[in-house]
Order: sequence, then structure tokens, then C-alpha cells
Amino acid sequence: MKTNTKLMVVSTAAALTAAAGLIFFTPMLAWERWTELLLLLVLLVIFKFRGIGVSRYIRHSLSVSIYLTAIFVFGTGEAMWLAILANLIYGLMADIDLIKVFLNLLQRSLTVLLVGLVFSFLHPNTGELSVPHSLPAMLIGLVLYNFVNLVLVSVITVLLDSSAYAGIKHIFHPRIWFYYLMFGYVGVIFSFFIATWQMEGLLIFGALLLGISEIIRYSFYLVAEQQRRIQAEQELVLDSKTKVYNYRFLSEWLDQDSDYPVTMLFIDIDDFKLFNDTYGHEYGDEVLKTVAQTIRSSVRDEDYVVRFGGEEFVVILPHTNRARGLVFAKRIQAKLAELSELELERELTVSIGVASYPDDAQDRMELLRRADMAMYRAKTSGKNQCCTCS
Repeated sequence: MKTNTKLMVVSTAAALTAAAGLIFFTPMLAWERWTELLLLLVLLVIFKFRGIGVSRYIRHSLSVSIYLTAIFVFGTGEAMWLAILANLIYGLMADIDLIKVFLNLLQRSLTVLLVGLVFSFLHPNTGELSVPHSLPAMLIGLVLYNFVNLVLVSVITVLLDSSAYAGIKHIFHPRIWFYYLMFGYVGVIFSFFIATWQMEGLLIFGALLLGISEIIRYSFYLVAEQQRRIQAEQELVLDSKTKVYNYRFLSEWLDQDSDYPVTMLFIDIDDFKLFNDTYGHEYGDEVLKTVAQTIRSSVRDEDYVVRFGGEEFVVILPHTNRARGLVFAKRIQAKLAELSELELERELTVSIGVASYPDDAQDRMELLRRADMAMYRAKTSGKNQCCTCS
């Protein structure tokens, strides 16, 4: 069965279920409170426009608090009509594809229907809220709403695009759950305000929610901006070819004073020119990437791998003595030897110089020079060697 056929079957079943819910609950609507419901509808549409996209499939907004408030204070039918009207208005105003508007409408109305039925069973007197009597049922409704909503988002996403299956796993990430639960809890508080003070409570807390919505949008904007800056800064100090640190990063590190022991490995690929001359520069680039990845996998997370230039790499090993540095150097050579036997066209070896601070140098610049000298000693000793500067 094709994906679009599955989508048609599922959406038809969902539409029939939602229609049955509307037919059953519409006669019970609290028409005498239409002004409060109209204000909730306005808030709901505003919050949908103020939603923050945290991924391709998820948008965070305070709309969840309005849906839960409608269920807890007014009832299932009112909440379903709010979901339908709000998603329809938002979809038309935002010029969203009609099929997506229809699916979003079904998603919200079905979620509200299920949560409303459960809440009515646990708390038969809808709208008559009190603390602590009503709180357990409301919290169960809050958790159930978020779970059902996220499940329906996942199902609809996969039906629309079967290739998105691997990408929806993060929908149930704890961080996303945390935000949804917090926004839902705001709806619990809002419900008590309206149940206690009716229109006055709605107006006061509604105004407060508008302010909270702006703060949330600004906070998410600041976080996104900070992440973009961090990414830009990282790109400035990363080598575009090998994805390890570049000379700019090393230069900044060399300008700082050392207040802890550190060992440096200076690594040079033996006879690298032969790879370029024999197999071409594209293959030579792949060799550079392979060496960088092998070095990275051979050292610790707290260590720094730097492309010094050309076919030379530097490894900075904080809080490491010379003997331990030699162990890392030999591990790198051993891993490259395994690759040479299994994956490469010809043998790939490296010469490595090892120097330590403060044993071999008085500062970081001298440490680099001493490691470089040790690497040349390894070269002149027959290549594929590890040498220290002393």
C-alpha cells in the first residue's frame, strides 16, 4: 500500500472520529460563555503565529495551554471547535497547504477529543475546579495531551514522508517534553484563574500570557543567535578539509601561558607527495581526511587535533607526560598500519615527534619547535618512527 493511500485511510478514519465527537458534544456547548471562548480563540491564533520552530516537525508555543484550559474549564466540545477554528484561521492566514491545514486540524481535534474524554471520566464536573481535588486529573490530562499530540505528529509526518522516519526520533527528546509540559502547566494555572474569576481571570491571565509569549520568543531568539555565533566561531578555527582545528586555533593556543603539563605530537605523513603524484590530488585529500580521523579516534575527547599545514598535524595532549605521549603516538601509527592493510592503495605511515612541557620547553612556542625538531629526527631515522626531543 502506498504512503498516500495509507494517509487517505488514516485521515478518513480520523475525520470520522472527530466528526462523531463534534456531533455528540456540540449540543452541550456553553453558548452563554461565547465571549470567553472568543477571547480564547483570539489568544490561540496569536500563540500559533508566535510559535517557535525547534525542528522540522516541532513548534513550541503557548497554544497547548489554551487547548488544556478549554478542556478543563469549558468542555470537550468547546475545545474541539476552538482547535478546528484556530487551525483553519491560522492555516488560511499563513497560506499553508490545505492538506497540511486539514491534517493539523485533525491532529489537534483528535488530541483534544481523547484528552477531554479521559478528563471527563476522571473529573465529571467540568469547570468546577478546586485545589487539590482537581489537580490530579488535570495533570494526567496534561501528560496525556502531550503524549497523544507527539504520537500523532509522528504518525502524520511518516505518512506524509516515509523517509522522515529516522528524523522523528528526536520528537520524544526530554528537552521537547520539558517545554511541552511547562507550557501545559501554564494551562492548568490559567484554568484555575478562569474557574475562579471568569472573564476577569481570563483577561488578567491572558494579558500575562501575551507577555510571557514575547519573553519566550525573545529567549529562543537569543539561544538561536548564540548557537549561530558559536557555530561561526568554530568554523573560523576548523580546517574545512579535515574538520580538525586549523593553524588559527593553534596560534591562539600558543599565545597563552601554560599552567599545567602538556605533551605535543608533531606528525608528518611520510612520502605524501607520492599519493598525489600516483593517485591524484583528490585521493591525496582523502588520505588527509583519513589521517585526521585516525588521529582523532586515537586520542581523548579533551585532546586537540590540529592540521598544521600541508600534510602535517599537531596533537595537543593536556595533563600528559612524555611517556604517555609516546603511547598515543604509537597508537596512531598502529591504527594507520591497520588501515594500510585493509583500505588504502599503498602503505601509509607517519613520522611523529614528541615533546613535553615543562620537561622539554619553557613555553608553548618552544614546545612546538622542540616537537618539530623531534619529528625531523624521526624522518632522518628512517621514517615511520616516534622520537622525542631528548
